[in-house]
Amino acid sequence: MKLGVSAFAMDGGKSGISQYIINVLPRLAQLDSDIELVIFMSRKDANLLGERVPAGSIVTTPDCLARPVINIVWHLLVFPLLLRRHRCDCAFMPAGNRRLAWYYGIPSVATIHDLSQLHVTEKYGPLRMFYVRNVLPALFARLTRIVSVSQSTQRDLVDYAKLPSERIRVAYNGADLSRFGPRDKHTARQRASAVLGNSAPYMLYTARLEHPGKNHVRLIEAIALLKQHGGLNHRLVLAGSRWNGAEAIDEAIRALDLVNDVILTGFIPNETLPDLYAGADLFVFPSLFEGFGIPVLEAMISGTPVCAADVSSIPEVTGDAALLFDPEDPADIARQIERLLNDPQLGQQLVARGLHQAKRFSWNDAARGVVHQVREAVAA
Repeated sequence: MKLGVSAFAMDGGKSGISQYIINVLPRLAQLDSDIELVIFMSRKDANLLGERVPAGSIVTTPDCLARPVINIVWHLLVFPLLLRRHRCDCAFMPAGNRRLAWYYGIPSVATIHDLSQLHVTEKYGPLRMFYVRNVLPALFARLTRIVSVSQSTQRDLVDYAKLPSERIRVAYNGADLSRFGPRDKHTARQRASAVLGNSAPYMLYTARLEHPGKNHVRLIEAIALLKQHGGLNHRLVLAGSRWNGAEAIDEAIRALDLVNDVILTGFIPNETLPDLYAGADLFVFPSLFEGFGIPVLEAMISGTPVCAADVSSIPEVTGDAALLFDPEDPADIARQIERLLNDPQLGQQLVARGLHQAKRFSWNDAARGVVHQVREAVAA
């Protein structure tokens, strides 16, 4: 069975969706020897898959076709023709909340990661919101089967997009166990000091610098409250690429006089990230909405205690292995951070629970969910 895959919207390997594509696609043919991949993707992103997929399975397109508006048109007009030319039996869109077609000519499956635009005010402009509210639900309805990365996203698909639940299968994301895991904190912090400048204690938040969705500003306000109360002995490390609204984060740091307390690292390469997680005394995740929240899972696997927002899919990932807070209340964020930093025994309990909870998630299970839906789609 030939599976035609649209592997666009990879963001240069810097997003959760790109990690999903990189980790799931190679596993599809490994889990089902009857699947032959035909992967369509931009030339600049082909190296992200590299030797992970069978030789000859990648069909590249000019980089100019990866631009969002052009790529949407490509999916509507060109993708169905390529599926037919390559005699594909089923189409798979691993970034279904970003790229879909109206017609495929064959059974179709997509993974939907989130509909955060419906929950975060001012996340995108009017034109993109019109597309999300009016066009995407119609495109979802054209799919034969759907994979959702969480129960939270499944609820949105049923409630907002009015999709029948029997066409949707929840298959959680995973994390790379070959990269992340507990390690000596002192050694990890020493290695991370190459990025941070020194080996002083720190708390960590890994997310692109996007305002308002990733909620950095309220986290920074919480740090300012801790500093005012004399309860701040740690620096806050914000690790991630600059995105829409990053200027608001810069302004909050300056306005609250936290220039020496907050470190902006930019994008962290894969080889440094495990030490950054393991070296942190606390991982904080205040995002206003997540389809899954891979960084939370990576932190738990790294043996770092987690303090996170009590919204969307995040409690599904953490279970009882994190302190949860109201992400819209800087005072509550500050209280939970202070509680965790001042109670080593609680931190150790959360680490033990986190390592146990993390065993529930794997990329193999995520890929099995896709294989199941592909088989269901073809059978239907």
